[in-house]
Amino acid sequence: MSTGVLLLVISVVNGFDRELRERVLAVNPHFTVSTPSGFSELDLLEDLPGNGIASAVAVAQTTVILAANNNLATASLVGVDAEAYAQVSDIGTFLLSARSDPVADASTQTLSAVHRSGFGMVIGRTLARRLGITVGDAVVVMLAQPTISVVGAIPRQKRFAIVDVFDSASQLDNQGAFISLANAQRLMQLGNGSNAIHGRLTELFDFAKAGAFLSAQFTDQVSIRSWMSTYGNLYQAIAVQKTTLFALFLLLIGVAAFNLISSLMMLVEHHRGDIAILRSMGATNRQIIGLFCSLGLLLGIGGIVLGLCLGSILAWSLEALFPAMQSIIGTELMTQYFISYLPVDVRWIDVAAIFVVALSLSFVASVYPAWRASKLLPSRVLAHE
Repeated sequence: MSTGVLLLVISVVNGFDRELRERVLAVNPHFTVSTPSGFSELDLLEDLPGNGIASAVAVAQTTVILAANNNLATASLVGVDAEAYAQVSDIGTFLLSARSDPVADASTQTLSAVHRSGFGMVIGRTLARRLGITVGDAVVVMLAQPTISVVGAIPRQKRFAIVDVFDSASQLDNQGAFISLANAQRLMQLGNGSNAIHGRLTELFDFAKAGAFLSAQFTDQVSIRSWMSTYGNLYQAIAVQKTTLFALFLLLIGVAAFNLISSLMMLVEHHRGDIAILRSMGATNRQIIGLFCSLGLLLGIGGIVLGLCLGSILAWSLEALFPAMQSIIGTELMTQYFISYLPVDVRWIDVAAIFVVALSLSFVASVYPAWRASKLLPSRVLAHE
């Protein structure tokens, strides 16, 4: 059973690794270049692809307060060109309208809804739930920086209509809101400029080359952040946790191997007479050792295969059973993580690794009892029979 528990735990860790790569880093840009003063000239965007950068687009972003139904919530507002932004984020594939369209092509799903009306907004599902709004409702956007006039500071605000909702089951759902780039430029008083650039890397883990190139392109007043600054420690923690858990649960398999030694030793003592008869009939030490090693391997294979089968079944079922478990408990257990559900990813390479390691321990555990059996002297054993 220890092999099944090990497979289950490793599969959960693999699930977090997969979701961080394929979901969180798919909807969030791999790097962000921002400046408070804004970029007035965006011709340099044409020079960014290459040097480790797959694509880059201009955006207008800021932190705002959203108000609706007497509820307030802070949000990260991003103004985008829908078609261009699809080059750096797959957020369009998580739109609820796209999921309800059976003929929608995932490769063409974008945030184009923000352009369909004069002031449209696409908002995260969790954020919409906190505000108590849905598609068709209105929300007021208030900026932290007020407009200074002769009568004093006047808060800048604008009413937007919710045109779509996205559900990526990640942290972005708690704070993400998207509007058109033109509306964001007017709201933030940026003219035709932008205050940030979002980009996607050619190689997810190779930001050194892209970072050096970006640093050479922009001044010191520009902030350059990669996904490693936000999720890098988390990704390393997942990798370390997988290795640590594998080592710890191997200790459990080692305990099971000691149990196998005990069982084989008892078997040797119980069949001393049979072993002596085999030796008297001409069985060699090598044949006796081979017999008991084969028996140990057969017992080990049986336990390993049974454990892996049960672990695989439980792992494949756990992802579907987890929502029901949360309903029974009455609380959401994943609210503190970067995703809101329990991911499970059973990888055959892990199944093979666990099988090989556990089988090797079973073989090692059977060597000593087999050696003890080969050292039994038939004359002494049969003399007491």
